[in-house]
Amino acid sequence: MAEIDGTLIRTKAWLGRAASWVGRGALAAILALWAGAPVQARYAAYVIDVDTGAILHQTNAGTLNYPASLTKIMTLYLVFEALDRGERHLTDMLPVSRHAAGRPPSKLRFKPGDEIMLNDAILALTTKSANDVATVIAEWLGGTEAGFAERMTARARELGMTDTTFRNASGLPDRRQRTTARDLSVLARAIYTDFPHFAHYFSIRSFSYRGRTYRNHNNLLGRVSGVDGIKTGYTNASGYNLAASARRDGHHVIAVVMGGRTARRRDNQMRRLLDRAFVTVARNEVLFAAVSRPRHKPDPDDPRPLAADPPDRLGAGFGRATAAVGEALSSYIAIPRARAASGAETSPPEERAWGVQVGAFSREPAAARTLDHTLEILPDLLAGTQRRIIAVSDEHGTLYRARQVGLSEDQARRVCARLHQRDLPCLISPPDPSS
Repeated sequence: MAEIDGTLIRTKAWLGRAASWVGRGALAAILALWAGAPVQARYAAYVIDVDTGAILHQTNAGTLNYPASLTKIMTLYLVFEALDRGERHLTDMLPVSRHAAGRPPSKLRFKPGDEIMLNDAILALTTKSANDVATVIAEWLGGTEAGFAERMTARARELGMTDTTFRNASGLPDRRQRTTARDLSVLARAIYTDFPHFAHYFSIRSFSYRGRTYRNHNNLLGRVSGVDGIKTGYTNASGYNLAASARRDGHHVIAVVMGGRTARRRDNQMRRLLDRAFVTVARNEVLFAAVSRPRHKPDPDDPRPLAADPPDRLGAGFGRATAAVGEALSSYIAIPRARAASGAETSPPEERAWGVQVGAFSREPAAARTLDHTLEILPDLLAGTQRRIIAVSDEHGTLYRARQVGLSEDQARRVCARLHQRDLPCLISPPDPSS
């Protein structure tokens, strides 16, 4: 099998000799201890709303699986961090070591001593999924691939990927490299929310290098409505994996499928999951702040403004409430549809306690950048408003909600309408009833 390397062969040979000494029962116990928690190449899926964190679907979400080339998403996450910090540049040249050149396919087939520009290296990962280039990046950023893998695992923990361990930068088989569909959704969401300015790399359909053109392995690009990334993966042990990003009608969804039996079956299942996810999201008029459950279901005949628990007070309940969103979307309507259609006023015209949320991010700088960008593109509608970044923490980590506040209800609706025209996320945030 592909994942058996020299170390494993020697270990199994030793265990074979040990069997005659300790007996089969004891050998089984040794194997169980040596292997650690079981990894299963079984079907798993997880779907979330990127802007709110709402869980729209989950099956075997916490089952340990092998990530295969979805590993490269974390490799790219660390590259993008280095670029944002100014430590590295897209024009930097990366040297190819003998170890990198010797990595098995998929690869660009470098020779030791060759070089590749960082911009080309990123494209080689997002399209060709080149294993040799992943190692080149790991050695360039981390000194050694093993050292870089430790950084990958540490960053995964910081992002809330509690069940993930990385052992290399490519996803080549390693029995100790493991993850879950839930963890990979956390990573995929983080790379889009933290680095929206680099997201275009995942939508590029082909990459030409040294006279050859490599087609992106993500077959859904250009074939399924709204799909704009992100990455495929496959090994014998993992089955067919896919993380996909899709945008429709102003909503952004991330879906992960693992353990597919064939690429076609995996892709077809991803189509179904995305279609269902957008139908689910569309049931709401406003999916507001993901976890702001109204104290009572809105009555279309009740003229009083809706009172909702402010989401920044939820604290440890954030994770539980987020999980409930996909099953109770009808309870999250911020403004009753009937009243919105009639144009009835829900607050005095002079009321400017409304806001708009333009994203929820795992890093505060990403929230600040998004607010800056929103002000740049809508200076007329957002003049005189205030920015607010709200930190919400639970056992999985901290989420930073980016809001522009100080609007009337009508202004908030117009801001979101303009942003949705640009395929940018926006949620209306009603006044805090305590304010």
